[in-house]
Amino acid sequence: MMRSMYAGVSGLRTHQLRMDVIGNNIANVNTVGYKKSRAIFKDAFYQAIRGGSAPTGARGGTNPQAIGLGVQLSSVDVIATPGSAQTTGKNTDLAIDGNGYFILESGGERYYTRAGAFDFDVLGNYVASGGLHVMGYMPSKDDSGNWITDSSGKRKIDITTGLVPIDISALQSTEPKATTLIRFSGNFDSTLEPEYVWDETSSSFVDNPDGADSKITSKEFYDTLGNKRVQYFKFEKVMERDNVDIGNGETMNGSIWRVRASSDPDCPNPTASDSKSEDYYLFFDEKGKLIRAKHDNGTTGASSSDWQEPDVTAMTFAATDDPSSQSITIHYVNNGVPTQQPITLNFSYLTQYNATFTGWAEYQDGYTKGDLRSITIDQNGVILGVYSNGITDNLARVALAVFQNPAGLLAKGGNLFQVSNNSGDPKVGAPGEEAMGAILPGSLEMSNVDLSEEFTDMIVTQRGFQANSRIITTSDEMLQELVNLKR
Repeated sequence: MMRSMYAGVSGLRTHQLRMDVIGNNIANVNTVGYKKSRAIFKDAFYQAIRGGSAPTGARGGTNPQAIGLGVQLSSVDVIATPGSAQTTGKNTDLAIDGNGYFILESGGERYYTRAGAFDFDVLGNYVASGGLHVMGYMPSKDDSGNWITDSSGKRKIDITTGLVPIDISALQSTEPKATTLIRFSGNFDSTLEPEYVWDETSSSFVDNPDGADSKITSKEFYDTLGNKRVQYFKFEKVMERDNVDIGNGETMNGSIWRVRASSDPDCPNPTASDSKSEDYYLFFDEKGKLIRAKHDNGTTGASSSDWQEPDVTAMTFAATDDPSSQSITIHYVNNGVPTQQPITLNFSYLTQYNATFTGWAEYQDGYTKGDLRSITIDQNGVILGVYSNGITDNLARVALAVFQNPAGLLAKGGNLFQVSNNSGDPKVGAPGEEAMGAILPGSLEMSNVDLSEEFTDMIVTQRGFQANSRIITTSDEMLQELVNLKR
């Protein structure tokens, strides 16, 4: 009789604990990144009444008999399933589409969380709501102190380096970049009259009275100090002929166009005393494809030392003929700057068809100094800075960690977890790599608490508590009946 009472007491106690867990889940139904818990029960000790016996020739075997002593709490498990993402519109908020955890650090102590309510403080530190530093990777510099860049020209972020607190205070501005490439695209109208035509009488090319149609375009570019310069390009169809010697023992049938690069908007003819202009030639075949770009060595202009106006842009003509490509490298000289600035003119996207003339310089890769204006974060966790000069560059990359047993993490409150003996060591990496999960910028992960499930559990728990209380009252009534036998 006493066993049943204490079994009931254990039932009350464990159901109260379960109710505590349910209450905490419901209380955190709107807590960002919260992971719900569940209480698991197990039966308590058993008091053996009779042992089992093996079958004999005369009798069969009997099972052991024992009476349980109630229930006890087996575990409180953390359900680490991801919650739904909630769009916040705040670009520094992050959610994880996967199993990773953000890595935070405070005073050398490391924490992990799914709550990505982050922001930048006044010093440029990327911090969580409690001020903990968000850990990640920063761009690298070479031995000369210059940023190492990747294939896209952005600052390179090497994730093989150690984790550091994300701090963009040194990236509030970007240095100017001198233009090294100007790329052309569009179409040259094949119906335009050439400058020269073949004269059957003299068996030579003569001036075409209907020719010399020309088109002029311009392109802004930047010198080594970030000053904006303007370069003009004049395109003229020179002639159409067969067996044109394009150098290196090669000949072709097609058209020849002249490209005049000049710092003067009128694109004057290059002369020995004026280094404003220089001519190059483009060779198109019969199918309208650009075959070769060549420098006109025969009309090389004066050297930059002849330039007498220090405030005006000058061009030198040390162009390099590169037969392996459809580009030409010219060397820009800004007086007062000792080093020439090589600029590659890439014509490979040009065509010559019977269509409107649309040739233009569509792209150059230089820019002036810029100040950081805004920040975006992509799904790979790369924090990108948008500068006032229109350049977007890498600032940092958020790191994530995954665990062999995330349910084994030790909850520390404040949406924080720490490594425990049963969680396993963190495997650290970058979002989008090695099953770390992808970043959902401008979003937060909601609590994974399901209210309908919690309410159901609450009802079941309440009924379980009531049933256990009945064990005590019924046992008490039975004891009362027993006591009454004495009267």
